[in-house]
Amino acid sequence: MKKNRLRNLLPLAATLTLMAPAFGLRADEQEEMAALMALLEEETMLATQTKMNADYVPGMVSVLDARELAGYGVQTIGQALNQVAGFYITVNNAGDPLAIVRGTGASLGASNLKIMLNGVPVNRAIDGSADWLYRLPLSQFERIEVIRGPGSSLYGEFAFSGVINVISRSDNLLTAAAGSHDALGSNLLAQHRFGDDTQASLNFSVWDRDDSGLKGNPDNFANSGRGFSPGAIFDREQGTLALARLEHQGYQLELQYADVERGGWYGRNAAMPASIAPRQETFLAVNIDKSWQFTPELTLKTELSHTRSQLTEAAYLPIPAGGLRPGGQQVLVNQYRQDGNSESSDRANVSLHWTPTEDHKLYAALGYSHSRVDDAFGRFLQPGQAAIEFPADRTRVLEDSSRSLTSVTLQDQWMLTEALELTLGARLDSYSDWDANLSPRLAAVWRVDEHHILKAQYAEAFRPPTLEEAHPGPNSFPGTVFTQLSEERLNSSEVAYVYRRDGLSFHTTVFNTKIKDLIEFLQQPGRPPIWHNNGDISTTGVEFEWQQAVNRNWDWFANLSYVRARDHRDRDKILIGSAQWLARAGISWHGDNHLHHALLFNYVGEQEGADIELRSQVAHEFDPYFTLDYTLGVAQPLQIKGLDITVGLKNLTGEEYDTVPNPVQYPQGLHQGERTANLQLSYQF
Repeated sequence: MKKNRLRNLLPLAATLTLMAPAFGLRADEQEEMAALMALLEEETMLATQTKMNADYVPGMVSVLDARELAGYGVQTIGQALNQVAGFYITVNNAGDPLAIVRGTGASLGASNLKIMLNGVPVNRAIDGSADWLYRLPLSQFERIEVIRGPGSSLYGEFAFSGVINVISRSDNLLTAAAGSHDALGSNLLAQHRFGDDTQASLNFSVWDRDDSGLKGNPDNFANSGRGFSPGAIFDREQGTLALARLEHQGYQLELQYADVERGGWYGRNAAMPASIAPRQETFLAVNIDKSWQFTPELTLKTELSHTRSQLTEAAYLPIPAGGLRPGGQQVLVNQYRQDGNSESSDRANVSLHWTPTEDHKLYAALGYSHSRVDDAFGRFLQPGQAAIEFPADRTRVLEDSSRSLTSVTLQDQWMLTEALELTLGARLDSYSDWDANLSPRLAAVWRVDEHHILKAQYAEAFRPPTLEEAHPGPNSFPGTVFTQLSEERLNSSEVAYVYRRDGLSFHTTVFNTKIKDLIEFLQQPGRPPIWHNNGDISTTGVEFEWQQAVNRNWDWFANLSYVRARDHRDRDKILIGSAQWLARAGISWHGDNHLHHALLFNYVGEQEGADIELRSQVAHEFDPYFTLDYTLGVAQPLQIKGLDITVGLKNLTGEEYDTVPNPVQYPQGLHQGERTANLQLSYQF
């Protein structure tokens, strides 16, 4: 890994943090309190494409304040999403993030979330992934907006279980951090205004962390002596992020770059025998947009973007010495399969906001995108031996595969009365290599009075096969059984109650969801892998959220969710990976002008395992677990204005636990849980 380059940069950033002169003034207590109260008035455009208070939008939208979560010791985007009611972010065997939302997501072959960075979609067309974004440092961002539930009526594919929009922070800030496992990181945020109509901002981050030292459970090859488990988990990671934005006379130009390299965690098919870094992902985007306001009632916006991504990853093949690889060639131990691909996408979108009367807000959009596989390769790697390159028909996705998408979106927000608003919307998506799909939504919001709000919504969502699922190499995995895939479909109904007053917000949401034809790449040990649609799923549940500022010193938040997730084709009818109960709570105390204490609680109830039998005993359920984090913040140490010190301790009790594997190559689950510490210095100039 490229440690030398990073470790030369990080001490320099730490020195600048400590030695930079103090320029700016910190907010006083009244401003801090006002910022806290403003959380109850947070506006978002995510749910309707029109700016609205988050409590008044149709459906349920969570707006996460990044700086508030950082005060609780939350460090990454993935950790932040874990604080959303009904969300459970975990990993699969290879360390890829899994978003289990309202009970669904543990067995999916691609992302169930539409993921955007400053409004730019970042899901890869090849496999739907956006692994790198989950790992970005939270200190680079202002807020995270989350639609809980289907969002295809505005955002199309991947907006299946929800929509995520991560919004970068514009500030003048420098941070340096260190922690367990030789973790180092640094962030730079800078902005400047040139005259009245030009503004530029830059966000830059580097981070690096060694393996955690955790040991994985035995894999399915351990009993026969063919594997390397139980063994070390190779979860080391390093990354670079750069964001640059220029705004001039209504034009916005943005560049996005991320490069994340990490280990293979437990190993997709079996425990890795060596500490290698088989997964590297690079993402680059250029986006330009411009709005024209012709009249106070009519605004036109255009967006153009180009994205490129490249991914390389490897898996260990536990074939014994002298055994035969499919195809008849003899192999030795320590053999790997490495796969890689790159893609590019171009996107154009024109949208119109029109308010013809006081009672109507109309939104219409026309979008076009084209995605293509620029390169795809596969090879066998064996230490000390020349790589064996795959023929074109063995790559995981066929090179030169492509897809064009044309979409039309219409939405009408109609105020039936001063208190009752109805939202009608639908999006039509037409694919060059797939069918067309219509995603409707009908929602109502009734503002009973200034404190009480009632909501109801019905919405549908879909996800067609990704390019990897629709255009795989016919011999990508010898023996693979291919079936004619259908798109995943979801319909959801929900009702919600919101109570709000100064310093207090309480939400209750009841939902019912039905899902058909989930796309799975099923790998059962000892059997050929299968691409197929599976699942006749229904989920019913309730979510509670409470946020309150008790006084100028104390504030807290909590959420509790219950879901009954049923897979009607499964033997015991319970959906794999689902946890009936999830609970999170945070309590924060500002002792005086300089000290801040915070506790963060996280509870995950019993999870459903796989109902299959292997040569090793399979865990059909996974025990619940509970973690506790503590964070201490010190403002203006040594009376240095602009300087903050944060000390965090995660998993204070050292709770160890197991989670659901995917695929089921670890019969007793994926072992997790460790106690870590971190220190961060930040200077606002």
